[in-house]
Amino acid sequence: MNMNYGIRSNSESRKVWKFAHREDEFIITSILGVSYKSENGFLEIHSDGKIIVKGSVDKGYAWDGCTPKLELFDFTFGTPDGRFDYLTQKPMTYYASMIHDILYQHKSEIPISRKVADQLFLKILKESDFMWARLYYVFVRILGKFLGKWKTKNKVKDLRIIRSSWIDKAYKDSMKLGIEQFKEHPFIEIGEKYSELKDVL
Repeated sequence: MNMNYGIRSNSESRKVWKFAHREDEFIITSILGVSYKSENGFLEIHSDGKIIVKGSVDKGYAWDGCTPKLELFDFTFGTPDGRFDYLTQKPMTYYASMIHDILYQHKSEIPISRKVADQLFLKILKESDFMWARLYYVFVRILGKFLGKWKTKNKVKDLRIIRSSWIDKAYKDSMKLGIEQFKEHPFIEIGEKYSELKDVL
């Protein structure tokens, strides 16, 4: 069965989400001691700092990339998602926007604040070596104020990304395809550090 179909919006006529991710992805952070599992099954947050987007649920997790975006006269206008990444085969902002979007979607329920979600967005963009990371962060800090209240305003000292599934996969793919052609990719150096951890996390 062909799985490369889009996911239509349940609330907007003719709306089809730009991205639909059908695999589970995780990111391990220094956000410790909080737990959450969404009713729709798409988001899990574990007390050890692991955040999981469950793309394997239902038809997959769907979102529009970096927002805002507007559909008008069969065109989509709005925030660009960056150039196509030759290793991940995704736009540069893909994973940052996925994590950011799902945290915002559950803002009234999760034990993570908007500031922490925005900072995590920035850090993922920087790992991808996206040159406009700081500018995009400024925009989400400004626009996020108008997107509803969050359950908490907690802070996380020394917010860090420890590991992520997409860098794991990108690094393993580079090893299979020949690491020389990817040696300048920012995920390679990070992936090498992951491999040193083996599978202890």
